[in-house]
Amino acid sequence: MAGRTRRLRIGVLDNDSCALEYIVAMLKQSTGSESNIADIWAYTKPAQAVQECRFGQHTDILIVDMALNGLTGAQVAAEIRRISPDTGIIGITSYTPEVYEQALADAGAQALLDKSTLRSTLIDAIAAVAEGKHYPEDSAFPDVSDSTETTHSAAIHLTSAEQRIITLSMGHRTSRQIADELGISIATVFSHRRNIKRKFGVREWHEVIAQCHALHVL
Repeated sequence: MAGRTRRLRIGVLDNDSCALEYIVAMLKQSTGSESNIADIWAYTKPAQAVQECRFGQHTDILIVDMALNGLTGAQVAAEIRRISPDTGIIGITSYTPEVYEQALADAGAQALLDKSTLRSTLIDAIAAVAEGKHYPEDSAFPDVSDSTETTHSAAIHLTSAEQRIITLSMGHRTSRQIADELGISIATVFSHRRNIKRKFGVREWHEVIAQCHALHVL
């Protein structure tokens, strides 16, 4: 990474606090005089990372674990791509990377690394993604400039009625109360809920609410 002048702000999201400390320590070891890593933030909760990317100083690269207590790294990546289109995203996993590759690429990420290889791959991946490229060169991940075009399949698009139903549900309204407040039948509420669950890729309504709380979607 020698010779690069742009100073990078890097975020790390991993619900395993030990893994988080390990990755941050690895990054700090590379912050010598020739490094372009200027600042590092780290969180264990997806909502914290999303809020940091939304309201904090610009994050150049986000490193995100693929398994996050009920959420996937791809879901977080899609939300980050939506709110911060030019943030580079690197996925990491302790499991078989192929399991997550397609979903993560669809979410607009630039790389997916096996945690067991981070010491030999992470800094090179950061260097590539800092230039707007994907990593490695022969992977199917999009470059940063192309990634917003790939996220349409990963992003969750909700109608205004669906957004209202989720918001009311997060306020602990029952289906009957939602129907009365919106002036629709309870059957219509159930129909909207079925469509919302399909869009979120879950089977239970509480999973929709949990994801919205975790990502601060609404």
